[in-house]
Amino acid sequence: MAKKGNTLVLDLADDLGIAHTDQTKLRQCLINLLSNAAKFTENGQITLSAVQEGIAGSTSLVFRVTDTGIGMSPEQQAKLFERFTQADASTTRRFGGTGLGLAITRAFATMLGGQIDVASREGEGTTFTIRIPAQYRETATETREEAPDGSPAQPAATPKTGDRVLIIDDDPATRDLLTRFLEKEGFRVASAADGREGLELARSLRPRVILLDVTMPRMDGWSVLRALRADPDLGATPVIMVTVLDEQSLAFSLGATDYLHKPIEWGHLKEAMERFKAGASDGPGARRR
Repeated sequence: MAKKGNTLVLDLADDLGIAHTDQTKLRQCLINLLSNAAKFTENGQITLSAVQEGIAGSTSLVFRVTDTGIGMSPEQQAKLFERFTQADASTTRRFGGTGLGLAITRAFATMLGGQIDVASREGEGTTFTIRIPAQYRETATETREEAPDGSPAQPAATPKTGDRVLIIDDDPATRDLLTRFLEKEGFRVASAADGREGLELARSLRPRVILLDVTMPRMDGWSVLRALRADPDLGATPVIMVTVLDEQSLAFSLGATDYLHKPIEWGHLKEAMERFKAGASDGPGARRR
């Protein structure tokens, strides 16, 4: 807030009562919305309000994050919650970011049995509203959660022996989305937040395939790839590079099996991973051509 000269106002009702919900997911939703508001507002005001509402015998908690920032057009609002998407290209150039925060916020709100809405006017500001049940109850809606590509998710297939995938990426949001996607495809997933940890996990887990980012702390993806190819026990492990960098020639020269760009095209990832499911005819060492 202070970095851009903003003022934070808390408007919390005195009678919010007691809630039974996932505290971590709710906190992450509010942090994401407050961070988003601070990012797109300068020398303005950001307000977090919370009230309890009763509708048709059920009680909900309603959180609103309102800012006096740049606002959005109706066209921008229409694609706001798509993964790896921001309002438009100029927004990404000016403010940066991956376009994941709001998609994750919506996913978490849905998991909690609630919803998120947005109201905005260009040049005047934006209000995000999260409404969740005060008493969480597991329902069948969880099994209908959207897949990362926006299509209705199918029930996860039962993982088979040898379907272990290792994700090595320093971005927690990317790890989360990849994990959810791959588990729905029937893989067992492990993840590491940097190259050194990833290399250690690879040696202990012996995964069927590794998804590897390049730009990471402690040990970058190129160093991990070189180490894997030099290891007699891991040298044949398929490695798919998943990165924003355009370095395909270097990746293949170092022994990468495949190369996917971020933002991830989920259809391309699905196609790439089909060959690594247990029982696939071309086996774990096959290389995409």
